[in-house]
Amino acid sequence: MTDAISRRAFAEQLALVAAAPWFLEDLRPQAPRPQAPQQQEPSLLAKSLAEGVRLRYPDRFTPDDLAAITRSIDNRLRQIERLYQTPLTNADEPDFVYAVYRGDD
Repeated sequence: MTDAISRRAFAEQLALVAAAPWFLEDLRPQAPRPQAPQQQEPSLLAKSLAEGVRLRYPDRFTPDDLAAITRSIDNRLRQIERLYQTPLTNADEPDFVYAVYRGDD
């Protein structure tokens, strides 16, 4: 007889597997950069989000893992800020307007 797993445990493990690439992307070995930027202190928001991960899964991550997760979250938040600062022109916007057809008025 095989060991049964509850639906809740299965869903939890599935969510962890789905989220792993997002959190662990910065852990993959990468080619050395010619000039590595100096490591900045993670933002308060990144620390808070990582603390939420630590509280939710207290026995799954080592302090080194949590530090890597915090850096990864901080990197993503910085990328989002850079994306928001990119100015858009009319050429970047869709050239049509979607409107729902509500029949003849």
